[in-house]
Amino acid sequence: MPIYEYICLNCSEKFSLLQSVSCDQKEIICPKCSSNSVKKMMSSFCCSSGSGKGISSAIPTGGFTGGG
Repeated sequence: MPIYEYICLNCSEKFSLLQSVSCDQKEIICPKCSSNSVKKMMSSFCCSSGSGKGISSAIPTGGFTGGG
């Protein structure tokens, strides 16, 4: 089961939940204020590279140039 990150729109509490993919967001309750007015946040993740050389991050480390 994946871990999802949420923010409460009532009290701004950020929290994480281990839940099934099929879970309805209407069932999510803020642990601080008990509001069900929450929003799923975008989160980073990490995974094994498979080469035995450590961990690869999903966050880019370079190679981007700005401008046009």
